[in-house]
Amino acid sequence: MFKFVAATQKPLIIPVFIPHLGCKKRCAFCNQRDVTGVTEPTLEDVENAVNSYLSWSKPRERTEISFYGGTFTALSSDKMMNYIKKGVEFVENGSVNALRCSTRPDEIDEERVEILKNNYFETVELGVQSMSEKLLEKMKRGHSAECVEKAVKLLKKAGISVGLQFMTGFPYETDEDVEISCNSLKLLKPDFIRIYPFVPLKNTPVEREISSGTVFMESVETILERTVTLFLAAMKLEIPVIRVGLPQSSDVPEIYPANLFQVVVAKAISRLAKEGETEFCIPDNFETSFNMAKKEFPFIGRKIQK
Repeated sequence: MFKFVAATQKPLIIPVFIPHLGCKKRCAFCNQRDVTGVTEPTLEDVENAVNSYLSWSKPRERTEISFYGGTFTALSSDKMMNYIKKGVEFVENGSVNALRCSTRPDEIDEERVEILKNNYFETVELGVQSMSEKLLEKMKRGHSAECVEKAVKLLKKAGISVGLQFMTGFPYETDEDVEISCNSLKLLKPDFIRIYPFVPLKNTPVEREISSGTVFMESVETILERTVTLFLAAMKLEIPVIRVGLPQSSDVPEIYPANLFQVVVAKAISRLAKEGETEFCIPDNFETSFNMAKKEFPFIGRKIQK
């Protein structure tokens, strides 16, 4: 029986988007301002966003404020600490439980980890994209796979949970590149991952290469299959996958199914069935995906995890 792993009950995450802030390099695929539709938030914006979420959201066991979109730990010291202090206010008055952020692996060191640890940050997400050195260079990431390994070790040593963000289907990617990322999960042992199938965002270097015919995108089906490969690699190591795909936005091309996560899970079950698996232990929120796969493989059975 193959056991799938769901994300544990997720906290309410209140996002504060800081698109491109702190980013010293421009990755070939990135255009955060178009994706989020926001510019640099003021401290008043942060306070309003948190209060707004708290006013209408259903209570959860945990609530966290997350600084997403830019390279949080590469902000100037004053700017970073101003955002942190605003977040700390909400933690210390009991409105939220913790803080989290996304950042680059090459902007993590002992000093910055200590600042995060001492200010209620319990989770850090690292934009990794790939662990293939060749592909990192094509993406113009400006850091190495070794840099990722060092950042993960520093954060875990401090007791901070680590999430890794991967991309599948980037032009120039090969099946071998995907396998390199899959194999790296055994070493890195992240607490969770996100998978973002490639989307050619407007006004990015790689989108211009595609438009000019310099490079070509793989088919949607190929990209989905590579996403399934990474998804299954995480499942086999009992690493939760908490998201597949970018948030929907008017600036994000709709090239994948609207129910992308369900499709990826269904394809994962189908692939395992083709390989001979007949029984699946699946989380209750994967049941729709199981039923999608069962139409093709009626012999498979399942046990639902509550």
